[in-house]
Amino acid sequence: MRVLHTPRSSKKAPARDGPISRTAKSTGRFGFHFLEMCAVMCLGGGVLIAVFFGIASLLGFTDLRQDAPALSALICSVILAGAMTGWMRFRRMEWRPTLEMAGSSVAAGVLLIVGYWTGIVSQEALVPSVCGLACVAMIAVMLFRLPLYSTGHAGHHGGAT
Repeated sequence: MRVLHTPRSSKKAPARDGPISRTAKSTGRFGFHFLEMCAVMCLGGGVLIAVFFGIASLLGFTDLRQDAPALSALICSVILAGAMTGWMRFRRMEWRPTLEMAGSSVAAGVLLIVGYWTGIVSQEALVPSVCGLACVAMIAVMLFRLPLYSTGHAGHHGGAT
């Protein structure tokens, strides 16, 4: 059996690890982290919120969002924080950034509740706005830890306990 060897080209491949490429990769990773965490928080948390309100309805609290809107918004923000915490720990993120991210969801809920009490946020918009504001708050937290969220998930495995 005869094997043909092809000579390797002496031309170098174009450099793809320049500053622009690194910036694009970092930006892409940051965006992916953000979208991933928003999806987990809003979709996964949304399912858990629906389950919560379904159980509350079965227990006789048929319109909890109307009867206790501030409590409902707080419960929703805590559920979103729980979904975020579960996912980040599953991804082996360390506790400090996990708690910071979960705290952004709770802070968003509290901010909306204060807005509701002062008349800035309507009762109808209170609960549905929790996820959207939590995602905005999440960006702020992520920007404080830009190196962490602009790298791949492999970098998270270091000190997770």
